[in-house]
Amino acid sequence: MKKEIILSLLTATILSSCASEQEDDVFIPRIIVEGWIDEGSPATVILTQMLPYNDNSESGPLDMNDIPIRWATVSISDGERSEMLVGRIDTDYTPPYIYSGSGIRGEAGKEYTLTVKYSGRLLKAVTTVPETVPIDSYEVSQSPSCDTLYSIRIHFKDDPEQKNYYKVFTKVKNTDKRYFAAFMGDLSDEVISTDAYMTVNRAFRHTRLYQHTPYFKIDDTVYVKFTQLPVEGFEFWSSYENEVTNGSNILFPSMDNLKTNISGGGRGIWCGYGADIQEIIIGDEIK
Repeated sequence: MKKEIILSLLTATILSSCASEQEDDVFIPRIIVEGWIDEGSPATVILTQMLPYNDNSESGPLDMNDIPIRWATVSISDGERSEMLVGRIDTDYTPPYIYSGSGIRGEAGKEYTLTVKYSGRLLKAVTTVPETVPIDSYEVSQSPSCDTLYSIRIHFKDDPEQKNYYKVFTKVKNTDKRYFAAFMGDLSDEVISTDAYMTVNRAFRHTRLYQHTPYFKIDDTVYVKFTQLPVEGFEFWSSYENEVTNGSNILFPSMDNLKTNISGGGRGIWCGYGADIQEIIIGDEIK
């Protein structure tokens, strides 16, 4: 029995797909990209690949060390300068390998082109970094269903003269090593007023050992990363959210059902963010 396995660092877990590329019965791994550049920060790119796995293979189970792509040439350009990103081990990610920049930092309004060269293939994507929209205030409230769990609501100002899209990521101290996409954390300003708010849910991660709750516990230190993002990022994350909440198997959403701005046969997202980060300690201000 042959299966295809993707390790997508969008959720730092294994995802599966039935799509592949075949040439003369030779399996060609599809490249999965997760890349971002925040306003004021350098770029980060994670590259993984689909690999064939045969349950009856004499070589044994799939080696997870083969899933991250370590030998790609990854670069970004802002139209004036170019920078080669450096691959390195980073244990905050699973598998622990990323490509990162240092010279070019995100600037609001600028366009950034990502180029990935690997195994004779060329992938490209373009994104823009929007302006950062700050969190004006926040409130912590007790869950209506449990007196030991709490929810967060953040408030911000939306510009009515522009078409804006927002996305929330969270990181819980001593639990999460990186920011994860908050569950139900996408918003278009078509449905909000100038004085807007969003409910911040705990990030959903795909693992059978993790029972998800959208709430936080007392004494949790939550880092809320509130971002404005361009339309291609919003479409990707919205399709991801739909796949998770409405898919037939929420543990394994299919990458092929997700929107992407990666050209050249890859999947995933290269996205610019205007990001504001707020540290919230559950218990300091409970209403």
